[in-house]
Amino acid sequence: MQVLKLNTSPMKTNTYIVLNGDRAFVVDPGGEPQKIAATLAENNAKPEAILITHAHFDHIGGVAELAAIAPQSDERKVAVFMHKADCDKISSFKNMGFVCGIKVPPFVPDILLEGGETLTLAGLKVAVIHTPGHSAGGVCYKIGDAVFCGDTLFKCSYGRTDFYDGSFKELKNSIVNGLFNLKHEDCVLYPGHGEFTSLSYERNYNPILCEYGGDKERSAD
Repeated sequence: MQVLKLNTSPMKTNTYIVLNGDRAFVVDPGGEPQKIAATLAENNAKPEAILITHAHFDHIGGVAELAAIAPQSDERKVAVFMHKADCDKISSFKNMGFVCGIKVPPFVPDILLEGGETLTLAGLKVAVIHTPGHSAGGVCYKIGDAVFCGDTLFKCSYGRTDFYDGSFKELKNSIVNGLFNLKHEDCVLYPGHGEFTSLSYERNYNPILCEYGGDKERSAD
């Protein structure tokens, strides 16, 4: 497995292309779908899916166009996966696009997730972990010792909980009792913004371990 990172959207969203030979899937195409499609083509890869960690505008802005223009296999269309609890955000103010004057091109997810599923995409096993808090439908995707954690967890930080349906209590539970209890000795964390980190590092240094208060702002994302 190879992971490529692109920065997309005005919020410098980390969009990830996960390659397995000539098969691939994309995590959080926040914008610039033509750049994402070109990178796929440069790697002779045809995406089988688009995985969404949550439906804020800077993580879904490129979904509709990418699904239409990405190099496609003759056998399958590019399927869009997201948690069912975030469907109300796709085409409404709840996706926060109004903050930057951005309207998200509408799309209809192909597969609605609940959390707990194991998907097989591009020949890889993908575990779906429901991690509400930043968003009610927030999820992380675990592939071996790699975790794509969206805006749930950042290096030495964590996602905001002052947006629509955010909850600090739920976010802390998702991180401390969810991600920090993953059974791998260590995992590489691929967040929705900023640099990579590791599960062992965040278990020791993430400030959410010391936070007990209500819904407060920790990150601009």
